[in-house]
Amino acid sequence: MRRLLIAFVLASPVVGSAQAPTTPPAPDARTLGWQVRGDDGAGDPAKLVFVEMKPGWHVTTGPFSGVLFHPGMTGTGNYTARMSVFFFPPKSAHHEGYGMLLGGKDLAGAGQQYTYFLLRNDGKFLIKRRVGTTSTDVVPWTASEAIKVWKVGDQNVLNALRVEAASDSVRFRVNDVVVATRARADVPADGVVGIRANHFIDLHISELSVRNLDK
Repeated sequence: MRRLLIAFVLASPVVGSAQAPTTPPAPDARTLGWQVRGDDGAGDPAKLVFVEMKPGWHVTTGPFSGVLFHPGMTGTGNYTARMSVFFFPPKSAHHEGYGMLLGGKDLAGAGQQYTYFLLRNDGKFLIKRRVGTTSTDVVPWTASEAIKVWKVGDQNVLNALRVEAASDSVRFRVNDVVVATRARADVPADGVVGIRANHFIDLHISELSVRNLDK
């Protein structure tokens, strides 16, 4: 199983005039064009830790639950969106979802809409559609053996999500296994691609990318 180890090193001062080099702090992704939107009453976005940590981004949600997105990352027509995400030991006894959003529109406004494709550490996935304040299941929480589950003693666990949007269908994969396919008409997929993260989870997204196949 692939593992990601993220270490922070605290340099001790050196006796004399010379100073040991220090590692600059990871930049908050919101200073780099990323935006966040919390669910209604789902925690203060200011308490969300969301930093660029190459390769990728590190997210620690705390009481925050919502979406994280860069308006310039979009998929339209025929495209493939990929996410590779390391799940670290959970901070809550409840199983909380994490994963990808697609088809995002008006994400900062009252008319927000998007589809989200989430995993949970009980080995289940969800596909759901949100329009405004209303959300409806496309696929309810469903067990899949394709999902890798963190267990006590693991440092983290890696899952890869992929969405393949074609002219007539949208296919959802976990670790290269197709877990669901739906008609394109039932899953509006044109729009922003980003991150969806629920409460009290710790993630490192090492890849989030979109390949527009019509260009």
